[in-house]
Amino acid sequence: MRKYGFTLLALLAGLVLGQVGDASAQKTLKLGDLNAFSGGASLYGADSKRAMTIAIEEVNKKGGVKIGNEKYLLDVIHLDHKYEAAATVAGYRRLVDLHGVRFIHVMGTVTGKAVLPYLEKDGVLMDVISPTESMNQTGNPLVLNQVVRPNGYDPPVVKEALKRGLKRLCVIADDSDFGKEHTAVIAKCFKDGGGQVLGVEYVKVTKEVDFMPVLTKLKGYNPDCMYIVAFEEPGIRITKQAREAGIKAILLYVEHFKEKTIQAVEIQNLEGTLFVGSYSTLSSLPAPGSPEDIVAYRTKYQKRWPGEYLSATGCYGYNWIHYLSKAIEIVGRTDVYKVRAVASQAIKENPTLKYEGFTRGGRAYGMPTFVMAIDNGKIHVVSGTPYSKELAEEGEK
Repeated sequence: MRKYGFTLLALLAGLVLGQVGDASAQKTLKLGDLNAFSGGASLYGADSKRAMTIAIEEVNKKGGVKIGNEKYLLDVIHLDHKYEAAATVAGYRRLVDLHGVRFIHVMGTVTGKAVLPYLEKDGVLMDVISPTESMNQTGNPLVLNQVVRPNGYDPPVVKEALKRGLKRLCVIADDSDFGKEHTAVIAKCFKDGGGQVLGVEYVKVTKEVDFMPVLTKLKGYNPDCMYIVAFEEPGIRITKQAREAGIKAILLYVEHFKEKTIQAVEIQNLEGTLFVGSYSTLSSLPAPGSPEDIVAYRTKYQKRWPGEYLSATGCYGYNWIHYLSKAIEIVGRTDVYKVRAVASQAIKENPTLKYEGFTRGGRAYGMPTFVMAIDNGKIHVVSGTPYSKELAEEGEK
């Protein structure tokens, strides 16, 4: 009886130890993604989720992230913020209070600003997708932002437009900080270069669907070029309606012009178009001479998600997973301030988007920005300039 009793105890002990070992091997570090999965910006949420899934699979395939002497698998909780401030705050509170998440990726300017006041109090490090000038000028030490500001995106496009003899500009822009800040930079550059800004109209691009009244008004100015400052999907609607309204002007775009616009509007209706982007744009809309690493990302994405649309926000989420994982491993802890302190070191080693680091305010710099054009029915790169640290940190506290 003693023999059997000893054997049973040994088996039970082994089972318990095995369960402890399995639990240790399956420890998970949860991250958060607040994105648009409905409404006018839902294209970005779907793309970001797919891209993050690829990155998570890559990190976990290598055993996860080493924190101290233990390995943690990564997981992301994706919540729909509908590109609305209230929904973003609600999702943020759910991630922080219910799931204990301390690293969150947020798509958008309105949405990023909505949670900005809570970051330091809650000890949350935010990676935000926002070109807005002010996002990284608040002095908040827990904001990281991979996107180029309008001061790096818009002047090269305006310069090329003026070079091509375009002198009479109208602007239709989103009624938000994103739209207003882009428009301010565009208008100043255009006037400084000797051009005329004939009219500026703001619309709620994620809410409205009929832009004809505004476009008819802008048509009356008889512009030779029109800037569309909007996200990808509503930008497509504005473009199609502009052509339907009989606007013949050359169209200029901020960083949200992508392959889907060409598919929806057709390239013959976009002759002369100028737009701006970075490596992220070239992941969605490849042009001759695109960097090999971004071509490799596109190939990997399409293999993992055949038939799905690849926008340009996904690679920021993909990049976030990788640089965050690297930063956590460098410090061996999940202390958000220590992770933030090594973020510049970590992002330099990323596999896809090439940066030199983050400014004190948290804006990434060093990645080239490209002016692209559609000429003779083909897309080509007109120019490329690295986004300098000096421009990135302008106005920071």
